[in-house]
Amino acid sequence: MRVLLSAYACAPGRGSEPGLGWGWATALIEAGHETHVLTRKRWRTEIERAMAGGPPPRLHVHYYDLPSWLDAGFRRLGGPGKRLRYCLWQVAVKGRVRSLLSATRFDAAQHVTFAQFWSPCALTEAARLGVPFIWGPVGGGEIEPAAFWPGLGMKAALWEAARWLLHRASPWLPWARATAAACRVAVAATPETAERLARLGARRVIVRSQVALEADRLAMLASLGETVPKAVPARLIYLGDLLPHKGARLALEAVAGLSGDWRLDIVGDGPDRGWLESRAARLGIAGRILFHGRLPQEEAWRLMAAGRVLLLPALHDSGGFAVAEAMAAGLPPVCLALGGPGAMAGEGGIAVPARKPAEAVRGLTQALRSLIEEPARWQALSRRAGGNAGNRFGWPAAVGAVYAAAGLTMEQAGGTAEDGP
Repeated sequence: MRVLLSAYACAPGRGSEPGLGWGWATALIEAGHETHVLTRKRWRTEIERAMAGGPPPRLHVHYYDLPSWLDAGFRRLGGPGKRLRYCLWQVAVKGRVRSLLSATRFDAAQHVTFAQFWSPCALTEAARLGVPFIWGPVGGGEIEPAAFWPGLGMKAALWEAARWLLHRASPWLPWARATAAACRVAVAATPETAERLARLGARRVIVRSQVALEADRLAMLASLGETVPKAVPARLIYLGDLLPHKGARLALEAVAGLSGDWRLDIVGDGPDRGWLESRAARLGIAGRILFHGRLPQEEAWRLMAAGRVLLLPALHDSGGFAVAEAMAAGLPPVCLALGGPGAMAGEGGIAVPARKPAEAVRGLTQALRSLIEEPARWQALSRRAGGNAGNRFGWPAAVGAVYAAAGLTMEQAGGTAEDGP
């Protein structure tokens, strides 16, 4: 098929959203589809560096961005500015989408990266012109229980309250309803988002994790899990940004209830680091907590592979690359039963109830204690985590599931990649 892929973030060799955009582009090519990627100029240098030896066959990249003065203004607003810039880009790029659709016949159009159920989407133009439109994977439907808000600090609590209000208002957002009505299939990253998409009026909704890993990365992680010796004392690994909703605060409270010989390695950085260091000292566990800051990817993987458990109690998160990487290396994840990480930990990990902070901390402590003190249970979960990673998080499975749900295969396409416009 010939596919138009809208990937606001798209860059090779990166994790998170940019890596996800590039992953979808290359996975579609490997599945045999000609792929046209529409992305921001922000990623042009990295993409062209990766294609210095010649672009991959059947890959075409188109760039579009907002005026530099407007982009700079959004950057000054911080986090909210990033979301406003994303929404305005989706509106402004519609003219470019129409130009591409008039010049080339596409068999499918798919919107990925930063896809939120409440935000506008430029590819509704494709649906209007009769091109089957796939929306997602889409996230953003996850809301942490209000009981956790006071523990986040004033600024983060206000942000969570604003997200809650947005969720309540979402059924009346005309652009969100228009996107839901236009898509042939909506791909929800989590069960919570699936409920939101159904309420918006999407005709077909499937749940599929937005996280996928390349075959060579899966193989490397599996090899590290088998060859890197497990550290003594037992090492618990936190891998993620240090933001209030990412759950590092809960991680400290949970490990403070452990006895015996253990250590918590925190890989990542962010505005919460100072608070976490002070809290570890007040809990009397500062000597057992090591803050590594940000590490190169392979160094972080090797450290993770030497660990016993990935501890990632995020309060709301659509994805969870660290969870997939840990499971590929045979590390059972311990998460809250919320959002993407909670759903991903269902096989090969432990997701604990999280209605209230005290319940969550108690459940996390009990889960960690069992995996430290019961080798047989740890080994069983480790085997289950590593054994299923390829099927659950491989790119071929992701592409196959999404395009089958949309009723699109190479044979069913209206044209083939070799046909002219």
